[in-house]
Amino acid sequence: MEDLLKSFTSLIEKFELTSSEIKIYSILLKENLTPRQISKKLGISERIVREKLKHLLELGLIDRELVNRGWIGYIYKAKDPKEALNTLFSKVEEVIKNLEKEANRIF
Repeated sequence: MEDLLKSFTSLIEKFELTSSEIKIYSILLKENLTPRQISKKLGISERIVREKLKHLLELGLIDRELVNRGWIGYIYKAKDPKEALNTLFSKVEEVIKNLEKEANRIF
């Protein structure tokens, strides 16, 4: 049971959003930006912005587009809030199903 609870806690933590991630998502709702542009707007390092963008991508809250404008990089944009929430809910449901399978295996 202890392992199941540890797994549950670990999985739930993946869905937590930091204040920086919430700010990034909010900015991207208004305009599509590069990590450098986001970094300048928020006054945080570009490395941290890239880490936060990676997490937002994993959760399905944002999308990115590869661009080649004399430089190759990504421009990020927020998904529509309804679509983003539906994606998030689907991921949570998947986690719950996996935990149920694990619980059934243990018990």
